[in-house]
Amino acid sequence: MQNKGLIGLIAVTAVAVAVAVLVARGGGAPKDDPLVGTRVLPEIGQRLDGVARIALVRGDIKTTLVRKGDAWNVEEKGGYAANATKVHQAILGLADLAFVEPKTKKSDLYPRLELEDADKKGAKSTLVTVSDDKGSLLGEIIAGKRSVDALGGGNDGLYVRKPGDAQSWLARGTLDLSGDTAGWLETKLLDVPADQVKSVTLTAPDGASFTFTRLKQGDALALATPPPAGKKLKSDSALDEPAGALAGLELSDVQPAKDMTFPPGVVAGARYETFDGLVVTVSLVNKDGTEWARIAATGSGDAQARAADLGAKLSPWVFGLPTYKTKLLRTKLDDLLEAAKGS
Repeated sequence: MQNKGLIGLIAVTAVAVAVAVLVARGGGAPKDDPLVGTRVLPEIGQRLDGVARIALVRGDIKTTLVRKGDAWNVEEKGGYAANATKVHQAILGLADLAFVEPKTKKSDLYPRLELEDADKKGAKSTLVTVSDDKGSLLGEIIAGKRSVDALGGGNDGLYVRKPGDAQSWLARGTLDLSGDTAGWLETKLLDVPADQVKSVTLTAPDGASFTFTRLKQGDALALATPPPAGKKLKSDSALDEPAGALAGLELSDVQPAKDMTFPPGVVAGARYETFDGLVVTVSLVNKDGTEWARIAATGSGDAQARAADLGAKLSPWVFGLPTYKTKLLRTKLDDLLEAAKGS
């Protein structure tokens, strides 16, 4: 019985190896193809400054990056700012792709290279369509499996196929199109370090609130009113974490403010005031498992100009925020207290 199992395992392994070899060799495609060494999308490289629209399709995920002036926006997110560095890296990556070796022409083998038609449900391939500001096509490619340092010397490999062309290829180049549409957003929102915070008021959806504050920078934060009898703060630094909730704040998602209502009775609130006069207020609501926030900023004195800039940037939008940040913004007084010794 063991011998039969071993023979069966050897047979299955042999079939797998044969298929892998077939994919690697391209099913007999010649390696001296005239395309070898040429650019996959030459017109993009010739017109880098002309790229104005990049459409990405992977299964149900559709992302459209649109250039407006010097800025890039994500069309599916209401035109919110895209991560310019990531977009520029993608453009340069597309321009740099070069054919290395022809691979399979057999459609049933495409999934092994992640080169199946990109609009199929569950597809791992990505259809990339690049055009200029007049809508003229600059290049189109189906991008598949990535292989880091596949070609040695730090040269990455990427399997590619032109739409409508049966021939697949191994190309040289680095191109990262992973993630969903939100992964193309500019995530930075604002930065209010804890040591700049003068006072904080946190309000639960039921209206219960508490405030903690300090007179000057460098002082320890303290509750504005004493805790209930028999209770004390869990530690001298218990207030530091919620005070730093706005430090390095980044979004996880975004949508236009006009598209979302914040119904009364379910909204948590936070108000942060800094020593230089900046006041940031956050309203939080949980919707379909995502914590969404409206963020407003006002200011006086040295913070007036900064507040105006933040208000213009933040007020048209509601932001999905990371859970670890919203947990701090939803802190309740009871979360910070414990029984006093001897009580």
